[in-house]
Amino acid sequence: MDGKWGVKTKDAIFTVEKGAKGNLTWILQAALYLEGYNPGSLDSIFGKGTESALSKFQKAKKISADNKAGKATFTKLFAV
Repeated sequence: MDGKWGVKTKDAIFTVEKGAKGNLTWILQAALYLEGYNPGSLDSIFGKGTESALSKFQKAKKISADNKAGKATFTKLFAV
């Protein structure tokens, strides 16, 4: 990734789903929180709180509410 929401970053995104752990999950949690969807603890673990916040965000943004954060979800979270 190049630090900008551009082609390189978009190409590097992969789908994050329940049970995932790590930096991308933490970024997802933080971004959801900043958008007003509280995932609970920002603990880098995709659990029930993250799943619930993600589902609400996806429904509000009219993204397929599949409880998985893929390119469409990250684009809605980060595109200017």
